[in-house]
This record gives sequence, structure tokens and C-alpha cells, in this order.
Amino acid sequence: MSGCCHNQGQILERARRAAEELLERRGEERDLPCPGEEPMKRYIHPIPCCCPGWPSGGGAELDGVLEALVRQNQLLLDILGAVNALSAAVLSIQSRM
Repeated sequence: MSGCCHNQGQILERARRAAEELLERRGEERDLPCPGEEPMKRYIHPIPCCCPGWPSGGGAELDGVLEALVRQNQLLLDILGAVNALSAAVLSIQSRM
């Protein structure tokens, strides 16, 4: 059994060293520019936004939305507490049987 653990440590060390060597080589390859190859052009076209703009006088509306979210969050926390309490009660009853 001890030989197995020793071999496992050696295997893990070899794998770690091999991974480090691969990462080093990969980093060196990235540093070298490839002749005749252009860099990637990402997001050539702008991503269309379907979201409506913010209303100019919408501060009160946003406050109302935030208050509703706070109330919803509190309700969810209360429900979670009740579920945890019920789960603890069920586990307690099961452990007594």
C-alpha cells in the first residue's frame, strides 16, 4: 500500500511538471508574432441593444422597483428560514425513531 501512495505522488509531480512546461511553451508561442497572420478582429459589428433607455424622470419609478425587490428578497429569506426550520424538525423526529 505504501508503494502505491509513493507512486501516486511521483505521478502527480510528473504531471504537474509536464503541465508547467506546456504552459511555459504555450506562453512563449503567444509572444512570437506569426508572419502573414493578422490579429483577430472581435466584435466588428456592434451588439444591438434591445433594452429601452432610462426614462428621464424615472427616479421615483426606480425607487418603487427597488423597494419591491427588497420586500421580495425579505420574503424569500423568510421562506428559506421556515424551510430550514421544518427540515431540522423532520431530521430531529427521524433521529428519535
